[in-house]
Amino acid sequence: MAPTIIVVGAGVIGLTTAIRVLQSSSDTKVIILSKDLPGDPLIPTYASPCAGAHHLSFAADDDILQRKIDKRTFDVMWAQIKAAEESMSDQWERAYGEHLLKLRQTEFYCHPGDKHIAFFEDLPDFQVLEPPEDAHPPILYSVSFTSMTMDTGPYLDVLVKHFVALGGVLERAELGSLAESINHPAVVALTLEDLNIKKTAIINCTGLGSIHLSDVNDTSMYPVRGHVLVLDAPWVKEGRTRQVGSLAASETLASESSSAEEEVGGGEGGERTYIIPRKSGQVVIGGTREVGDWSATPDPVTTLSIKRRALEIFPELSPAYLTSPTRKPLPEDLDPIVLKEVVGFRPARKDGLRLAKGSAVAGVKVIHNYGHSGAGWQASWGCAEEVVVLLKE
Repeated sequence: MAPTIIVVGAGVIGLTTAIRVLQSSSDTKVIILSKDLPGDPLIPTYASPCAGAHHLSFAADDDILQRKIDKRTFDVMWAQIKAAEESMSDQWERAYGEHLLKLRQTEFYCHPGDKHIAFFEDLPDFQVLEPPEDAHPPILYSVSFTSMTMDTGPYLDVLVKHFVALGGVLERAELGSLAESINHPAVVALTLEDLNIKKTAIINCTGLGSIHLSDVNDTSMYPVRGHVLVLDAPWVKEGRTRQVGSLAASETLASESSSAEEEVGGGEGGERTYIIPRKSGQVVIGGTREVGDWSATPDPVTTLSIKRRALEIFPELSPAYLTSPTRKPLPEDLDPIVLKEVVGFRPARKDGLRLAKGSAVAGVKVIHNYGHSGAGWQASWGCAEEVVVLLKE
């Protein structure tokens, strides 16, 4: 009987997973069920379109799995860029590559003793730099390398088109449990079209939605709120990030049942300011990491802080500075080029990424692929290939 796989969730994790599953077996049927779909208006809980989306790993030196999936995703996207640059024959590789930007990435560290992670040393053109002088706050250490950024909306659109071209079915559905997916009308209809179909697995790629699925009920999930601005600044072609405070610092999550606080996770601590140019000419500047914060509304105080911090590390963002470099750039210089403000919720998990088999539902195998926090884009293809391995076990 032909296997049928149900993928729940249609962010970058769900879509890349569904594509790799289809590519792994010629007779496999895959249907995606998701409340949110690419092209919908931006909402914070549907994180993929809201993301800044650059490949900038946070993998600890001893985190073998995270390093593996981040590097595999880097290699896949690097090949996609090459396909677009060289007009290779694979239309899908070219299509993805059209929405990826290869660029020089510079990292600034302001916390005493902080250095780069080992992952960066395997990237093209890696080098340790002399820290710039007269920076405020002082920059104590700096590295650069070649990496890439993703234009989220167009890239998600290509994922959808590729998935459908491979024979996949995409259906909007709001589920209360994974079990509901088995008898969803779209899944039943697919089964009726081919009586040889057998439902063999459910892959959970719902991110923060895993809190609300009754047969998952993962209360260890929590949002890490991010607030960014999107600028029209096509002259910017370099990515920069400044780290103030320890990158390895734990996050603090307030307990819902008491006034106590709990330290959770690590790997993206401190205050990070980032400049993320895109192939389209848009530039994302940010940002924030507000743990456990479900507020969907941009905060004007944060907006001003983002502009100020971004100009500190990249004064060339200001059109006025470009014409008069002796003039100190001001936050209001950016007002004419602000396209939108975006709030998104990174789907974080106290115990980190859940990429593993779960308990079967109604006799159907379950595999979980969620809890990526801010690493969904840079780990997407690598995680998808790990899911294929788990399916075959």
